[in-house]
Amino acid sequence: MEKTMRSKGKNNPLPLIHAAVVAVSVFSIGAVVQHNIANGAAGSPESVIHATVPGTQIGVLLPGETAYVTLTLTNPHANTKAEVQPISAGDIVIDTLANPADKPYCHDQIELSTVGADPHLPTLAKHEANHPYKMIDAVKLKADTDVRCQGMTYHTTWFVHFKAVH
Repeated sequence: MEKTMRSKGKNNPLPLIHAAVVAVSVFSIGAVVQHNIANGAAGSPESVIHATVPGTQIGVLLPGETAYVTLTLTNPHANTKAEVQPISAGDIVIDTLANPADKPYCHDQIELSTVGADPHLPTLAKHEANHPYKMIDAVKLKADTDVRCQGMTYHTTWFVHFKAVH
């Protein structure tokens, strides 16, 4: 799986957040790369499958920075092509944090966006897997984030809808 990295913001030699890879679907504040896999069950033409796509990220994301998100999509229809419908952001779940009382604050410091998504939604061939779909600036750590969120890990979900087509 190829990883795409991009980060915007100040070049700070002392990152606020240290990265960690914690398990599938876990992010670390400090994430620059995200890969997601969408899978579903067999479908027929004109049916729509809704897949919840978890993600992982690694790297460093400082306050005010944004990062690419690459969804790795797999056609959930066994017997037909699948057209990807608009993707939407799901939720952010804080997994670990030095002080659990800071979870509400840190949750609100992470923003998800699909605005930078490629407007040309792909159509996946029968049995196509590992199709990369890039969303630019999809994860952002707010500029005013303070040290309460240092070292936290979190995960997000993205909702991908596949429409079976001939």
